[in-house]
Amino acid sequence: MNINSSYTNNTNNILTSALSYIQNKTEVKEDNFQPQINKESIIFTQSYGSEFGFRTDSEGFFEQDFNMQAGLPFSYKINIKSIENIAKELLKQDEDLSIKKLDITGLVNTYFNALKSIEKEFSTQANEYLSRSEISRLNQGFSTESGEFSDELMKIYESMKEMKELRSLNKNLNTLNLGIKIFDFGFEDAIYNNSNNELLKPYMNENGDISKSGLLMNFIHSNLSTENEANFFIEPIKLGLDSHKNLRKMLEKESLFQAYIKDQNSSNMSFDLYLYVNGVNKQNTSKQKLENLYSQYLSKQRDVNIKDFVNSSSIFSLYTQLLNEDFSSLKNSLANTDKESLQSISADIKGLNEAFLRQREKQANFNRVIKSYLSIMQ
Repeated sequence: MNINSSYTNNTNNILTSALSYIQNKTEVKEDNFQPQINKESIIFTQSYGSEFGFRTDSEGFFEQDFNMQAGLPFSYKINIKSIENIAKELLKQDEDLSIKKLDITGLVNTYFNALKSIEKEFSTQANEYLSRSEISRLNQGFSTESGEFSDELMKIYESMKEMKELRSLNKNLNTLNLGIKIFDFGFEDAIYNNSNNELLKPYMNENGDISKSGLLMNFIHSNLSTENEANFFIEPIKLGLDSHKNLRKMLEKESLFQAYIKDQNSSNMSFDLYLYVNGVNKQNTSKQKLENLYSQYLSKQRDVNIKDFVNSSSIFSLYTQLLNEDFSSLKNSLANTDKESLQSISADIKGLNEAFLRQREKQANFNRVIKSYLSIMQ
């Protein structure tokens, strides 16, 4: 294939389209342009500008140019309030960001591509309302190999029960700075907390059912807000990636986990071991309580002769035994996957993301040509 020839042909097509657009626009004259319109059938709708560059209707829903830019079905109705809440979460992550710098439509497209590839209910064009029982039967989330959102899939969580079991195992390992990063679709909130969820209200009908566009917005917002949750002893975003990557390596080679536990308790007692020694049940302990315990830990762990404790204490043996059980349970849970299916879905997501970027670049080039020729014709 001749790349130069292909580029020239594409450029000629763009120029032809641009010239045709300009010619049609300049040839229209007010005196001979008299379409036959039934004035009684005209419905006037008021639209309003927004700081995101897209207009909304009187109820706060974006007009269809937003859907076109985000690659959403035209049947989806996106409310500006949910986009405002999403923007707030994004701005928390980077103090140098501003509303004008946010790529909202690109973000929405990325999340939508993942959602519709993993849960086929969203692959249709229709924006149906789903009942609570219907939402509970959908796939609930996923994890990727590296912990990055758009990486190869490692696991799809098919039920809330499966998700809760992994979260429980994660909680037992989080205080060791380990854990599998979960991208939760947020469907549980849509089922059990929808009456108090301001983000979901514009997307609910009189029966309490929620539109698919509302579930998409809730997915984006809940994931971003989880990323922004304060953590009292580690940076949450850094923990999410580093802890995931470290544990992922250990799942491939179990001896690395044994070495990691010893390393965490080589010079000082780890916070996780401190909790175990003091009989703290991590599953039933609130974040506030853990924060208080961590303050105590920082002052007291210096007084412990950790080498003697590790080498002679039966407590440490019991502690490592319990951790090994949690690790084995986690490994077994993640092993139950269809690798071929995960690879296929990952390829679908990657293809959709790349197609969106190609289309956006093509549109940007077209817009530049149009702008250039309009400036000449003026």
